[in-house]
Amino acid sequence: MKNVLLGVVILGMSCAPAETTDACKGRTGGDLIITELMLDPEGTDTGGEWIEVFNTLGTPLDLKGLTLFTRDTDGSGSKTHVVRAGTAPARGYFVLGDVRSGPNPSWINYSYADGLGSMGNARGVVGLRCGQTPLAEFTWNTAARASRSRMLDGAGEPSSAIAAVEANYCDTPSGNVYFGNNSGTPGAANPRCVAEATTGTCVDNGVVRPMTAPQRGDLVITEVMASPAATSDTTGEWFELLARAAVDLNDLTIQTTTSSTRIDNMPCLRVDPGEYVLLARSADTFVNGGLPLPRHVYGSLSFADTTNQRIALTRGDAGIDEIALFPSASGKAWQLDPLKLDPGSNDDPNNFCRAPARWNPDGGGDYGSPGVENPGCPIADAGMSDPDACVDPISMVVRPVRRPQPGELRITEWMPDPAAVADTDGEFIEVLASADLDLNGVSLQVGSSKTTLASQGCLAVTANSFIVFGKNGSSAANGGLPMLQGIFSGSLANAGGSIVLSGFDGGSFDAISYSGSRSGASQQVDLVDAGVCDTPAGVRYAGGTGDRGTPGLTNVACP
Repeated sequence: MKNVLLGVVILGMSCAPAETTDACKGRTGGDLIITELMLDPEGTDTGGEWIEVFNTLGTPLDLKGLTLFTRDTDGSGSKTHVVRAGTAPARGYFVLGDVRSGPNPSWINYSYADGLGSMGNARGVVGLRCGQTPLAEFTWNTAARASRSRMLDGAGEPSSAIAAVEANYCDTPSGNVYFGNNSGTPGAANPRCVAEATTGTCVDNGVVRPMTAPQRGDLVITEVMASPAATSDTTGEWFELLARAAVDLNDLTIQTTTSSTRIDNMPCLRVDPGEYVLLARSADTFVNGGLPLPRHVYGSLSFADTTNQRIALTRGDAGIDEIALFPSASGKAWQLDPLKLDPGSNDDPNNFCRAPARWNPDGGGDYGSPGVENPGCPIADAGMSDPDACVDPISMVVRPVRRPQPGELRITEWMPDPAAVADTDGEFIEVLASADLDLNGVSLQVGSSKTTLASQGCLAVTANSFIVFGKNGSSAANGGLPMLQGIFSGSLANAGGSIVLSGFDGGSFDAISYSGSRSGASQQVDLVDAGVCDTPAGVRYAGGTGDRGTPGLTNVACP
């Protein structure tokens, strides 16, 4: 009985391959070099990792019996696998892979299955040895990038001296895709390493350097095509910037009313003072309406066509520029008056006009001047000396001003003492328009200071819309207010004061007096019973992160 059991034990032990030195006679360190490994493939690591070795000899090298090993850099987690078969060609490559089931893919020469588990993405050691004699070893302390292999620089012939320095390895350039979204060159010579940017840097002609971040006013939005007619919105939208300083566009965030995107480029997107910079959804002239080559393609960001909208440039928490635009006309870009190319003037949508000329040399296509200086804005030649006439922002035709009638404008909310920002930036007054009308000639008086809205363009508002007046047109500076219809002078006294809304002829539309205020809370009119109260706790603007209030929205009921 004992002999039988012993035989069973011996038989079971003989199934596990043992390390052997038979195939290693005459082998020395440097015969093999680890030239590439995939540490963090797309999806789960299991089944997708692999290790590439290079045979430095002028003759084929039999790998049978060699031990493949991996461990952490502190020596823990050691795993080994004895190679059962395989020959690395003379001065050629051989790839060992973590294939758990099915046939090997075309880039894997040999599967070690689950013998090594998963290699460490952040750090580790991998190598091949004959018995206890190391033939090849690579140690990494730089974390892997997802879906990109770690490779020895392909600038020269692989050698053990070069492979001994981790700095001679890099992440395979992302354009070298071998499967799915995975970049690598398993079984083939490696490309050259290229300079790659890290946080706060970009690559300038192959050299990594710090980015030059724009400050407020260094970039001015000068033109926007929100509704192309020659092609679809998804390929034909674009906008233009004027650079007022030498800066990089990298890391800028572009925000519209409905979406945002970040310029996440590795090459430096340098712009120079006086340069007009085109950014577009597509660089393909066959689908983008024949645009010149844009400096950056931002993809899926979208503009509004038929409604008022805001477009902003930010970098981190810093606001760079912001504009407000009226609804767009099909096939015509909104362009900033070339006499008003500053970050203050482009805050006023009335300083933008419909582009008067087409950009294509043959006179076809849409209207605009992408990437070049804007032509002069058309000047209406009739009616502008008449205070009862204005230029319609949609049709660009002179028409009579639609004066508000008594009862059609009503003061509904005011913020004397914002807490999120200073009073000089965050005060606001909200007015409800109950009919389609123009605000041209309407005056807003705060205490003894009076502001009258005046423009050649028709300051049109629609029925049942809430109009917001404030102190600062930048939402980044005013606490996250919606688009302002106008900037008022004077100050809403925290201890109490008055607001008067009057017409062109001096007649009053509405007036309120208030006594005292609560810091960080607007005062509002209950639209049902006309009572006045502080905006209830928990009702906040700026996406729920700002002060208490409902600027531009229907007031909540007073408690």
